[in-house]
Amino acid sequence: MKKIKVDILDITVKLPETYCIVSQHEYDKLVKQSDKGRYLSLSDILEILSVSRPWLLENALYKPDIRKEIDIGQNSNGFVKYPENKGGHYYFLASKTRDYFEKHFAQIFKV
Repeated sequence: MKKIKVDILDITVKLPETYCIVSQHEYDKLVKQSDKGRYLSLSDILEILSVSRPWLLENALYKPDIRKEIDIGQNSNGFVKYPENKGGHYYFLASKTRDYFEKHFAQIFKV
C-alpha cells in the first residue's frame, strides 16, 4: 500500500461560537464536576446501573457491610440518605455514588 503525505499546516477549521475543543482529560474532569452537589433518586441509580430495584436492595443497599460504608446515618463519610420509614425516599450524592459503584463493581456483582 502506498502512503500519501499531506501537509495540513495551512488548513483552518472554523467552529461555531457555541463549540470548543477540549482534551479528553479536561472533558472527563468537567463531566465528573457536573455531579458535584447533585442528588440522585433511587430511580436514577436503577437506570444508571441497569438493575432492578429488588436486586439493588438485596445485593447492595441492604447488605450490612455496604450499608455501613454508604449510609450517612451510620458513617459521616457516607453518601446515601436512607428512608426514615417504609415508602420514604433514598437520596444519593451523585459524585460519590458513581465513584463507589465504579470502584466496587466486582464486590457487588460477584456471582
